[in-house]
Formats: sequence, structure tokens, C-alpha cells
Amino acid sequence: MKTSAVNLDVMKEFGVAGFEAARSLGELNLRTWEKLVEKQTETFGLFVDAGIEMVKASTELKDIKELVNAEMEVAKQFGENLVVKGREALQVTTDARDDYRSWAEQGVEVFTKQVSKSAKSA
Repeated sequence: MKTSAVNLDVMKEFGVAGFEAARSLGELNLRTWEKLVEKQTETFGLFVDAGIEMVKASTELKDIKELVNAEMEVAKQFGENLVVKGREALQVTTDARDDYRSWAEQGVEVFTKQVSKSAKSA
């Protein structure tokens, strides 16, 4: 039968492991959030740039055919850039998925070791 000191040590180890897991999850959440916000900001920048180019084209070009061609080119470039940013955001989420999976697997491993260690000291 375990003594109360051993029980306290086991509880302390579980508490420390739990705190470390929560801390690492918080850091993972923060890193993921920062990356996603960065991609959103970059995407918003694409909208702003396309809008500026459209205004510039509409004020500088007087021929309607040139204006339509310029607008089509801006729209085409905007669409291509938007696809690139979408792929980058998808990569961020894929990396985050892998990071969360790794975090969960590591947590299960630590928990299993703690339980095994506790069972052996019983």
C-alpha cells in the first residue's frame, strides 16, 4: 500500500505533466492563430491592391476597350494571387493538423508512462 508521500508525488507528477501539456497546447494555438491571421491579412492586401489597380485603370484609361482589358487583367491577376493565398492557408491548416496530432500523441504517451510508473510504485 502506498504512503501518502508517494500518493502526493504521483499527484504532483500528474499535475506537472498536465500543466506542461496545457502550456504547450496554448503555445500551439497561438502559433496557429498567428499564422492564420497573417494569411488573412495578406489576402486582404490582395483585395486592396486589386481595388487600387481598378481605380487607377478607370482614372487613367479613357478608351473603354483598354479599360475593360485592364480590368480583366487585374481580375485575372487577383484570382491567381487569391488561389496562391488559399493554398498557403491550406498548408497552414495542414501543418496545424499535424502539430495537434503530434501534441495529442505525445500527451497519450506521457499519460501512459505516468500511469505505468504509478502502477509500478503501488
